[in-house]
Amino acid sequence: MRLLFSILAAMIVVIFTVNSAVADDCEIHDEQEICWEDSKSTTLSWTYPQVTQGGYTMEARDFDWLGSISMRVSKNGVVKEGVLTEGESYLFDFSNNSTFEGIKIIADKVSNINSFPTNIGTFPRDPQAKIAFKLSIPNKKKPTLELEVSTERRTENDLTITAKIDTKNSGESDLVDTQVRILFDGLEVMNEFDFEKGSMIELTSSDYEIKWENVSSYDLTPGNPGIIMNGYFIKVLNFSNKTALINIDYSGSMKTDELPEGGSIVFGFSRENEYNGIRILGMHISNYSAKLVVQYPKRNSVKQRYPIILAGSSESITLGFRIPLSTRKTYTVSAIATAKDRKGNNYSKSASNTISLQNTFKINKITSDSILGESLYPKNSRVGEIASIKNLTYVMITVDNLANYPVNNVKLKDTILPGFEEDGNRTSISWNFDMNARDHKEFTYMIMAKRQGVYNLPRAQLTWNEFQEDFSLESNGPRTIVSGPYIVMERSFNKSNINIGDTILASLSITNNGDMPINIMINDSVPQNTTFNSGTLSFSGFLRPTESARIDYAITANDDVIEFKPPEMRSNNQGFEWYEPLPSLKISGYSPVPAATPTIIPAENAKIPQKPQGKGIIRMIDERFPWLEGAISIITLLSGILLLMILNKKKYFRTYEK
Repeated sequence: MRLLFSILAAMIVVIFTVNSAVADDCEIHDEQEICWEDSKSTTLSWTYPQVTQGGYTMEARDFDWLGSISMRVSKNGVVKEGVLTEGESYLFDFSNNSTFEGIKIIADKVSNINSFPTNIGTFPRDPQAKIAFKLSIPNKKKPTLELEVSTERRTENDLTITAKIDTKNSGESDLVDTQVRILFDGLEVMNEFDFEKGSMIELTSSDYEIKWENVSSYDLTPGNPGIIMNGYFIKVLNFSNKTALINIDYSGSMKTDELPEGGSIVFGFSRENEYNGIRILGMHISNYSAKLVVQYPKRNSVKQRYPIILAGSSESITLGFRIPLSTRKTYTVSAIATAKDRKGNNYSKSASNTISLQNTFKINKITSDSILGESLYPKNSRVGEIASIKNLTYVMITVDNLANYPVNNVKLKDTILPGFEEDGNRTSISWNFDMNARDHKEFTYMIMAKRQGVYNLPRAQLTWNEFQEDFSLESNGPRTIVSGPYIVMERSFNKSNINIGDTILASLSITNNGDMPINIMINDSVPQNTTFNSGTLSFSGFLRPTESARIDYAITANDDVIEFKPPEMRSNNQGFEWYEPLPSLKISGYSPVPAATPTIIPAENAKIPQKPQGKGIIRMIDERFPWLEGAISIITLLSGILLLMILNKKKYFRTYEK
């Protein structure tokens, strides 16, 4: 019977109820997120005072019959005690590191003598407590730190920037102790938006070059050798001629260095990415005094702290910045966020946004097309896409000051392309001028091309000085089309080497390689020491673009060297190069390079010597073997005699037979 009771008691100890799980059963305790497994419940009493689950032994130690129970919880030899009142919970912490480990017990019902009807238990012998408990479980959920920086300007010329820094936790767990540093090197933070609220801390970041600004100056003497300012205790330990021994004490950290007159020393006290320090300039130092100038690093960043960013939530910072007047054309707003999860793990993220400013000036060069040639078209004309005023090319250079401040002593210089002429025959064109803020200026001049073609004009150059710094900017190099005729000629002959008495077929090809028609007259001349036989020596008429003409004639060479002079060219075109000059050309019996043989169609009645008739085979044998003619005659005679003898012999034999 006693054994049965023991077995039954053991069974009751392990009997408990598993309650339904609650989704995402986590809570914050001491800034740490704790998650629990499913809740279980059981009833403790004097008869069944303890239960064990997950290594935890929960034991009822005492009841006061006023709704409270004293409990003891043990695990691995570690014992924790606590008192629970009905409806309350108690957290038994067994953590031995940064990760929480423990059990949570909730007193659902505890015997109370004052309750009616009796809630649980039998007074006074059998007090009871119905409890629920939850065991802690590792939190596998993690936070996700995200950071974004965006900037906005109302116009491209606006000198103010609005920056927005968004810090987001898109994970399943919370972020704690989040700090966001915003760096704005070169920009000036404005007292508006979130900065105006005063919750942000200004500081100097060591991520950029440290820049200094004067704060104040001090005259120190042996009787008054030190000063205190902004947490820095500055003291001159020793005065001497032209040097002073300086000691700095900041937050318990001391540094000493020697300062020469006219020199400077920097005392830095950095921590993490934040720079703290001062620079001291020695203006005048003697045995009796030291005049010092103290400088502090310029603030180039601000910091914002968030104690907690819940899972799925975000924080936003809006700041305004002013762009200083300088030659700098790019600025960057950067942000660095650091945070921890409730287990102490570190998270960091960085983001940036770059603002690109326009150049101070904008320069553009434009040009018109032009037409060279006779007055075939009116003064203001358009041929296809070609628009021009007579034979002039107009050039315009526009300069715009994009800045909100004036710039003086601006210089603009342009160059005349070889092959063009400008009024006054200048090779360069330049202007000096001042420009107001947002000013616009135009500069024009006219040039004339020497011949037809397509040209890329040189780039114009703009130079100026801005904030004691020299700058230059080039324009584009526009293309201009100069329309007009352009005649190209070429000679060809049927012979490359000549002898006296040879007939020479000469040809002069004439092609208009331009893009405008031309009315021309070309007269070629018969070379000296030749005789004109037939053909034509001139051409007169229109040649359209790509159209060609020919002058063909035949002459007889009276010498073994003949020189062809350039032809005479006539046209109403004046003031430009409308043809390619043809140089003189000699042919002789000693020409090393054969000339091309032209396709010639001689004019009627041209006297051209006939080609000598070729020799026959009989004549060739007769010339080479003159004795062969007599030998053939003798052989022929002997053959005849032999034939007669044979015939007579046959006749004799026939007579004899009869």
